[in-house]
Amino acid sequence: MASIQGAEAVDGRLARSARTRLAIVDALRSLHHEGDLLPTAPRVAERAGVSVRTVWQHFDDLEMLFVEAGRRDLEIALTFVTPIDAGLPLAARVDALVDQRSRMYEEMAPVWRAARLKAPFSPQIRLNRDRMVRLGREQLERLFAAELAATPEPAALLASLEIATGWAAWESLRTELALDVPAARAAVELTVRRLTT
Repeated sequence: MASIQGAEAVDGRLARSARTRLAIVDALRSLHHEGDLLPTAPRVAERAGVSVRTVWQHFDDLEMLFVEAGRRDLEIALTFVTPIDAGLPLAARVDALVDQRSRMYEEMAPVWRAARLKAPFSPQIRLNRDRMVRLGREQLERLFAAELAATPEPAALLASLEIATGWAAWESLRTELALDVPAARAAVELTVRRLTT
C-alpha cells in the first residue's frame, strides 16, 4: 500500500511539473502572440504565474525555453495539415491547400516571427523550420503530382509552388503589402492556379 501511495505521489509531482513546464512554454507563446518577440525570463514567469526561479528549474536558459516552444509550435502547426485528396479536381485541391495554409500561417505568424529572430543562433529552431519546409514540399509533391509530371521543368514548378505557398510569401502579403486575410488568400490562390494550369 505504501509503495502505491509513493508511486501516486511521484506521478502527481511529475504531472504538476509537466503542467508547469507547459504553462511556461505557453506563456512565452502568448507573449509572442502579443508582439513581444524576445521576452525576458521575468516577463515569461509573470505570464505563467510562476517565479523566475521556477522558470530556471525547468529550463537551463532562455535558449532551451525557445527550443521547447519551437517544438510546441511545430506540434500545433502540424494540426492544421490534413490530407487533401490528390484525386480532386485542380480547383478543389488549390482551394483546400490555400485554405489550410492560410489558417496555419495566421495562427503561427507571431511565434514564427520570434523564431525567425532566433534562428541564426539556434540549431533546433533551424531544424524545426527545415522540417516544416520539407513537409510542405512533400505535400505539394503529392497534391500536384499530375501537374509536376506534365511539365518539362518539374523542379522549377515545385520551387515556384513552394515560394507561392510558403510562410515568407504569406508574411509579405500580410505585413509588407498590408493585405487582409481574404485578399492575401486570393493572391496565393491565383498564383497557384496560374502556376498549375
